[in-house]
Amino acid sequence: MKKSILLAICIIFSVSAHATQLLEVYQQALISDPIFQQAIAQRLSTKEGVPISIAALLPTISTSVNPTVTHSAISGSALDSISGRSANPRNNTARTYNLMLTATQTVFNYAQFASVSGARSLSKGADATLNAALQNLMVRVASAYFAILRDEDNLSYSKATKAAFAQQLNQIKQQFKVGLKTTTDLYTAQASYDSAVANYITTQTILANDRENLRAITNTYYPHLSSLSEKFPLTSPDPHDIEKWVHTSERQNWTIKSSQYNVQNALQVIKQQFAGHLPTVNIQGSLNREYQNNINGYQSLLDNGGAGVITNKAVAINISLPLFAGGGVVAQTNQATYDYQVAQQQLEQVIRSTLNATRQSYLNVTAGISQIAADKETVKSTISSLRGMEASYAVGTETLVNVLNQQQNVFQAQTRYAIDRYAFVNNVLQLKQAAGTLSFEDLQAINQWLIH
Repeated sequence: MKKSILLAICIIFSVSAHATQLLEVYQQALISDPIFQQAIAQRLSTKEGVPISIAALLPTISTSVNPTVTHSAISGSALDSISGRSANPRNNTARTYNLMLTATQTVFNYAQFASVSGARSLSKGADATLNAALQNLMVRVASAYFAILRDEDNLSYSKATKAAFAQQLNQIKQQFKVGLKTTTDLYTAQASYDSAVANYITTQTILANDRENLRAITNTYYPHLSSLSEKFPLTSPDPHDIEKWVHTSERQNWTIKSSQYNVQNALQVIKQQFAGHLPTVNIQGSLNREYQNNINGYQSLLDNGGAGVITNKAVAINISLPLFAGGGVVAQTNQATYDYQVAQQQLEQVIRSTLNATRQSYLNVTAGISQIAADKETVKSTISSLRGMEASYAVGTETLVNVLNQQQNVFQAQTRYAIDRYAFVNNVLQLKQAAGTLSFEDLQAINQWLIH
């Protein structure tokens, strides 16, 4: 007996030791979920737009080197105009090295100024989008996690129902053999059992599919998850005022913030396009140095033995004023204006959708408390009713059909209880997500509700 007890304890400990908790799954999802990783990369890419746009306002310096070799064939006889000596026919090779250094600084370019402001808005929007993606990951992980727990509960209920119908069918078969039950009773019991088997297979498939859904997020298969305690707290939202939650969502929801930054960027795009009507001013400085060397004894204007250096320096202010561009600037400005209106309507849609989700989640949480309590009582009452019917059926005062139907009612009540339990947890997370307050601490609190 002691060995059996010890073996049972070891088995229980082995199973619980391998049961994965919610926080472990979430931490794995942080590094494995492709949707969240895309959000991280997209944020980094978007934020690079700020230094790119600022670079257009900073000085640009460029240099160029142009080596040239020129070969000249000279014929005829003439006096050198400078030295008075006779210029004998000969060939000449000139080697020239031209070095140019140019620096340009923007003084006024309205389009570039607006581009910087737009890039900064997009950068802030990328931060908000990443925060929204992080909260979305928390909700997706928890939803997938508790979907598996719900399926496991339903599978256990379905298995118990199948076993009950199998026992009932076996009794009917034995009674049918001795003539105590009719063919109708046998077929009725067989049909109920077959239906229970089908439900059991369906529940197994749903569980397997939901395990794969969690694997798609974490890239890890979890055969055992820590279950949710029956004593987890059913607390009302704090504050207990739906309008306060709605007001918080308007101010803190990350998806709303991201859309607001998109609107700001769209406004800057209008300014960028309108800048096509405005002048641009640049300051440009250049240094041009030419090295020249003539060989074969021929001298050019550089009468210094065939070699010389010419240096040119220049500073210029370039003012460009567009006069006519075929109406393209007007059309592009109008297009940007319409895009701005689209962004405004998208923001309005996000706000309405978020506030609607906030109200629904709040109502679902508050209603879920009463619903779970009612489900518990329904399970108890249906089981008690089933026991009474079975007793009445044993003495012949209750029909088999009613007993089988009540067994099905028990299964449905248990299934509804499982659905409402896990829906409550998900609604709590979705409410905080809509309000923009969902954090890692919330997952830690829920993790304490699990059986460790």
